[in-house]
Amino acid sequence: MYNNCNQNPCRPDNVPNCPQKIVFAVGATGPTGPTGPAGPTTVAVGTTTTSAAGSQATVTNSGTNQNAVFNFSIPQGPTGPTGATGATGATGAAGATGATGPTGPTGATGPQGLAGTGSTGPTGPTGPTGATGPQGLAGTGSTGPTGPTGATGATGATPALTIGTVTTGAPGSTAAATITGTSPNFILNLTIPQGPTGATGAMGATGVTGPTGAAGATGATGATGATGPTGAAGATGATGATGPTGATGATGPTGAAGATGATGATGATGPTGATGPTGPTGPTGATGPTGP
Repeated sequence: MYNNCNQNPCRPDNVPNCPQKIVFAVGATGPTGPTGPAGPTTVAVGTTTTSAAGSQATVTNSGTNQNAVFNFSIPQGPTGPTGATGATGATGAAGATGATGPTGPTGATGPQGLAGTGSTGPTGPTGPTGATGPQGLAGTGSTGPTGPTGATGATGATPALTIGTVTTGAPGSTAAATITGTSPNFILNLTIPQGPTGATGAMGATGVTGPTGAAGATGATGATGATGPTGAAGATGATGATGPTGATGATGPTGAAGATGATGATGATGPTGATGPTGPTGPTGATGPTGP
């Protein structure tokens, strides 16, 4: 007998020196034991940040896969409706009337000027956008009852939790989370609703005067102002065409006889005219009375 097991020449690591040959047979692998309980894992909420409107919601893990700390970035809700237009500014005071100048001579009639009217002031700018409404609260489900304690198995592999997709849901919809993947590598997919629309902003300040509008209708004729200085005579227009001859007027009364003019010089004697034919013999006259 050997007092020391290390002196035994038939130890498994000393088989070549063993005086008799020993054969060691390896048995088949036994069945896999039941899965043990999950390793220690915690999930905590870190920071919650409001990002720009229209951006994508995000979730990051600032902890470890076993002790996750989720940081949320939720987009701001859409811009609220435009505030009402500010009130129209007060009309400026009318300037003082200048002194009346001396009356000048009447100038030539100039062409008819266009009727002037004040133009409409421009539209003021839109007031500033109202502040975004507060972020809605995230809903959470209640914790279910604790299940019965299972039998203790061999210690399982520690799960690894990573962030998958992060989707922005419609305003007012319910937040949702799903876990995909296979143990021990799980993937957390989140759907986070967009914030509600903010309240209408306060009325903006009165806007600056806008561009000149189209000319309005001609106003009523104002009172005649004082006669201004005589303008320079306009150029003489071209002579118009001769109009048709008017109808003959009635004969006026006969004027007084003028003074007799001086007698003119006697004219030269004209030539003797031809002798005319002899006239017929006249009837015999009555016999005169016998003398004494």
